[in-house]
Amino acid sequence: MTEPGSGPHPAHARRDLALHEWQHLHPLSPVLRGGLVGLAVLGYAGSQLVDNVFRGLGGGDADRDDADGGPDRGVREGLGFLFDHSLVAVAVVLVALCLVGLVGWLTWRFSKFRVAGGQIEFRKGWLFREHRQVPLERVQAIEISRPLLAQLTGLSQVIVQSAGGGDSHLKLAFLGAGRAEEVRRELLALAGRRDEAARADAGADGASHQRFPGPGGDDEGREVLRVPNSRLFVATILHGGTIVLGAVGLLVGALALATWGSSLEVLTGAVIALPALGPLVFGLVVNRVGELLKHGNFRLGDTGTAARIQHGLTDKRTTTIPLHRIQAVGMVQPMWWRPFGWWRVKVNVAGVAQDPTGSSDNETTVLPVGTLDQALAVLTLLDPALSEGDLRRAALGDGVDGGWTLVSERARRLDPLSWHRSGFAVSEHSLMLRTGRWWRRVCVMPHARVQSLRLSQGPLDARLDLVTVTLVSTPGPVDLSIEHLDAETGSRLLRDEASRARAARAISRTACTEPEVPSQLVPRDRTDER
Repeated sequence: MTEPGSGPHPAHARRDLALHEWQHLHPLSPVLRGGLVGLAVLGYAGSQLVDNVFRGLGGGDADRDDADGGPDRGVREGLGFLFDHSLVAVAVVLVALCLVGLVGWLTWRFSKFRVAGGQIEFRKGWLFREHRQVPLERVQAIEISRPLLAQLTGLSQVIVQSAGGGDSHLKLAFLGAGRAEEVRRELLALAGRRDEAARADAGADGASHQRFPGPGGDDEGREVLRVPNSRLFVATILHGGTIVLGAVGLLVGALALATWGSSLEVLTGAVIALPALGPLVFGLVVNRVGELLKHGNFRLGDTGTAARIQHGLTDKRTTTIPLHRIQAVGMVQPMWWRPFGWWRVKVNVAGVAQDPTGSSDNETTVLPVGTLDQALAVLTLLDPALSEGDLRRAALGDGVDGGWTLVSERARRLDPLSWHRSGFAVSEHSLMLRTGRWWRRVCVMPHARVQSLRLSQGPLDARLDLVTVTLVSTPGPVDLSIEHLDAETGSRLLRDEASRARAARAISRTACTEPEVPSQLVPRDRTDER
């Protein structure tokens, strides 16, 4: 219990109390949830109406078409009675609208949510009822989403992400935009998710104000960076699929011109080949457009204890990633981004990345494309114990400078291009990996976040006495594996890292605050001393 003077603001307390009572969603929620289906039905009905009107004006042509038969003949004959009796048609339309309105009202009437007994409850359904419960201690994050139809009506949906993954997420769709933000803040406060807040509760007054900003507080946090849509567009186009497809197109075009020597014949051949290339081009366009729509208008903010991400062109989303839930970080630079010096930063987040729907990319991409300085700023924001200098050397350097241990020289046969760059380095705080010369990758994992370690060896590695060491993290896009290590080096890394992980977890359990540790990378011959 907090002291009378240290509790939340009275207005905030009244809203918290209101969450304990059953509340309805916004009255327009059924319309938005069934919006696409409704638009499809209205579009079909409108097309049939226009078709029948034109066929009626055509007279004999319509009769001949009907005599010839067709897939819509029965439909047109059934609708003909309505066009001949306008009052009946109006009555049918009114009855249909009343039925739709009644179903929508019943859907809204039986959709309620509340917070009681330490859990979020949501009920829906009037014919087939469903009652879902999510314990507050299982809440990982709370996200705000605004699809296109919701933006047009000023509504938002609140997505409560739990530890079970995508199937266990609870969606409150839809609420007013202002009310959705209030509900998100109140649920975060009631869930008590932040480590700093839990420590403050143990022995500090006024923790409520420090933990969760109220409606008038700076919940948006400090803006760290924005990604221009123009840069995102160029980076989206510079993809392996588009580059390969463009190169193949140019090659085929050049061969066709050299063979036939006539642009008209080449154009005719291209038109004939379109049906075969159509699915490939369509799939690539859908993939690239989806990437652009998903990461457009990207903004990253810092609330002090969490990273706040806002992104999306048609489906605007606001995601909060608590820093203490981040298990590993990594940045990657594709080969075609190197002339621009661009990098992408992703993270593994506990309880998020195992989402089977594939939407977890919204919570694991913290920088879709940015300069090296921006990538380093994001990484040091997510984990202040990291050194910007060490990260820069990992991204651009090679060799053993800076305390790096490289893979075995025998790996030259398996990886002739990047064996001289791939390796690992150890600091007091974390283990850092780097691989690739043309496709650069840097991964960092704090010792305390290591779930387990694995040493593996394939037939070719066994022949060369090489091994692969993997640091097992929570599921996510950051892969912490280093291949082609010397067998003795890999065994020593496995043994020493297990010891460091145990010690780091023991310190994190007993310490009240995260100790400030140096991140200076240490040479390999000093790892055994710790």
